[in-house]
Amino acid sequence: MWPRTWTPGRRAVVAAVTLLTCAAPGSALAGPSLPDRPMPIPPVRVHGITAISAGVDFALALRTDGTLASWGRDNFGQVSFARRLRGITAISAGNDFALALRTDGTVVGWGRDEFGQASPPRWLRGVRGISAGGDWSMAVKWDGTVVAWGSDTFRKVSSANRLSGITAVTAGGDFGLALRTDGTVVGVGSDAFGKSSLARFVRGAIAITKGTNFGLALLADGTLVGWGSDDFRQVTLARRVFGIRGVSASAAFVDAVRWDGTVVGWGNDEFGQASPPRWLRGITAISTGNDFALALRADGTVVEFGHVVLPRRAGDGSVVISGT
Repeated sequence: MWPRTWTPGRRAVVAAVTLLTCAAPGSALAGPSLPDRPMPIPPVRVHGITAISAGVDFALALRTDGTLASWGRDNFGQVSFARRLRGITAISAGNDFALALRTDGTVVGWGRDEFGQASPPRWLRGVRGISAGGDWSMAVKWDGTVVAWGSDTFRKVSSANRLSGITAVTAGGDFGLALRTDGTVVGVGSDAFGKSSLARFVRGAIAITKGTNFGLALLADGTLVGWGSDDFRQVTLARRVFGIRGVSASAAFVDAVRWDGTVVGWGNDEFGQASPPRWLRGITAISTGNDFALALRADGTVVEFGHVVLPRRAGDGSVVISGT
């Protein structure tokens, strides 16, 4: 499944973007059926994308001009409101809501707000990173402190607000992870399967991601360390990959980008969300949703695979979305 050698690639400039969609067959690791809500493709062509973020069943894409493209389920306005924004530098899609970081270091949220998860504190300033979770949110400031808001079940919000010396955060359903400047990781919230407490054994991490009940850390040497629930071998198989430059985990599956621009996936693969198209090349970023994934190519195209709605299928299983 994975090559024995890898070669570092070069980051390319992202140009105009066309979305390609592919539905891949599931593997032997497939498990219980997920909710039958396939992720729709965007209705028109999107241009100048620099970042992507997949939610439960909606997606966001950040354009070079600071505006957003969005598609998918819009029952809480998580898609339609995104298109009104300007001056955005970073995005994060959560369950039914999303966050965006403005150029002035402030944060805006929209979508489902039952616990205030989409309502960042008005006084929040100097933010460098954001993460939208299930019913709560996290933001890390340039001074290394963390600000969290929303539901405080399992004390995930109150515990996160005590952190310092942090460079990156990722919020899950009932727990979260934070990456320290020294390459260690700290977990907050629920500790089912050791998904919070076991993070303290990680060293040399440069990036972090989380699934429903597990966490992963990308190390400087391109390998991964995982902990927590291993029901679909999402933790076990993570230890066998190398040459990784980026990784994204979701419900019970993982997709990772290698330095050569290819993508590898593992874990729950009922809808092909852990089976990247074999022809996929030149990828610079990956983002996983509930049962689908988005991959951003260096040539400016975005590939969507997994549980998606396909309006028309090409001979190789991909769909090219055109329009103005």
